[in-house]
Amino acid sequence: MEYQLLSIYKYNGSGPSKRDAEVEAEYQRRLKGYSTVVTDMYPVLDKKEYEQIDNYPLFFVQTNEINKLANLITRNSRKIEEIAEKLPGVAKMSYARKLLTSEIYYTNKIEGVKTTKEEIGTVVGQLSSKNQPDRRLVSAVRLYHATLTGKTYQIKELRDFRKIYDELLRGEIGDDKQPDGKVFRNQSVYIGTSSQKIHTPPVNEQQIETKLMPLIQFMNQHEIQDLTKAVVTHFMFENIHPFNDGNGRTGRYLLSSYLASKLDHYTGLSVSSAIHADQSAYYKAFKQADNWENRADVTIFIQKIMGIISEGQMDVIVNLRQLSDQLGETYHKIQASFKDPVQRAIVYILAQSKLFSENPETGIKDTELIKVLYAEDSKIYHKNKVQREIKLLTKNGVIAEIKRRPLQHLVDDQYL
Repeated sequence: MEYQLLSIYKYNGSGPSKRDAEVEAEYQRRLKGYSTVVTDMYPVLDKKEYEQIDNYPLFFVQTNEINKLANLITRNSRKIEEIAEKLPGVAKMSYARKLLTSEIYYTNKIEGVKTTKEEIGTVVGQLSSKNQPDRRLVSAVRLYHATLTGKTYQIKELRDFRKIYDELLRGEIGDDKQPDGKVFRNQSVYIGTSSQKIHTPPVNEQQIETKLMPLIQFMNQHEIQDLTKAVVTHFMFENIHPFNDGNGRTGRYLLSSYLASKLDHYTGLSVSSAIHADQSAYYKAFKQADNWENRADVTIFIQKIMGIISEGQMDVIVNLRQLSDQLGETYHKIQASFKDPVQRAIVYILAQSKLFSENPETGIKDTELIKVLYAEDSKIYHKNKVQREIKLLTKNGVIAEIKRRPLQHLVDDQYL
């Protein structure tokens, strides 16, 4: 039998609605079930537009569906790693940059924050530059990029949330939306539109801190499966909504970085694009879980968000396989077209970059290309030799200079 929300259980069927006593009995049965996890967290639940309650502990049932989705996500992650492992280094780097750019673009788009992939890609492409100008999104890009190096931010105390928030959204939050409490907001907010409130979170900093402390304890316990813990944390953070603005972007970053650390980087960097593709289901899952009639049961929420994560993984798998096949064909074409080993290497690296990047902004720069080849064989790929061959390939129309600072070339499509 398919697991139902209590709100659906109450009204389900062709006959009259179930009595309150029947719904209460079903709630108690779920709460005391062998496969139920009851937490010490008490989310704010919406009863009416101006009435909220928080006397139900957050719980979930480890359903077969959750177990199947957790296994599917783990298998998908292994598939992604298997495909990526066979790719050359520049292809992997370029694809990671592509996903990083998309992750930031879509998490902003979900919130209605205007950015372009070209704008983000320019910042991503200049990450290795020591003299990158202090521009918009640099801080966010660096924070997301840290997930690719395995760096994760441990949340052990309340101020850790604020540190991440400040780093992620530096320069993105207006003065009128900055936290007005010591660490978090200290005024009431609501989620929804000017005509309809969807959710009203805790109203001041003291209540926020009271809700966040059990969440920190939950995040740092090891008894609960990692994926389930990540999704529950995502719900609870958004339910608390500790800041005046930027909660959605912060919550998705926490989910993204955690998945990247526990699974693979590509899974972590495909979260927001997957959410954007099924945005209505994403918001519906929150609305249902925030509904007091469901009594803080987040079982269906976990199932829906896990489903979205697995869809994002499938997009990555399909895309990586297609690009991998295309790169194989490109390799043979380059081998047949060029006799000089240095020229072959240059064109092949630029081909990887072009195939696996979404736009030129995230493509490999000449300095990076030279470093890659020099590290592979410093005698064959001496810096001066590589630079001479780049000039010759440019003169012959094989590659084209697209940027001067930093110097960057793009391979002609006929060699892809």
